[in-house]
Amino acid sequence: MKTIQLEIEDKSLDAVLTLIHSLKKGMIKKYEIKEDGSFCETKAYFQNAYNEIKEGKAKLVPFNDGLGGLDDYIDSIK
Repeated sequence: MKTIQLEIEDKSLDAVLTLIHSLKKGMIKKYEIKEDGSFCETKAYFQNAYNEIKEGKAKLVPFNDGLGGLDDYIDSIK
């Protein structure tokens, strides 16, 4: 048995899956779809942030206050 790994553009995934499903039964033993690692990490980060906001654990600040803090941070790393 051999394993093939493909990198597929998101816009082409449906076409490739259609091809896989149209192959003769038994030709493909198993397949799985893996997301790009950076996408998964980013998704997990934002899911965690959303959960903290929803549970009231996150410290929220007014938008303009947040911008001021961001400006201070940028100045500090220059």
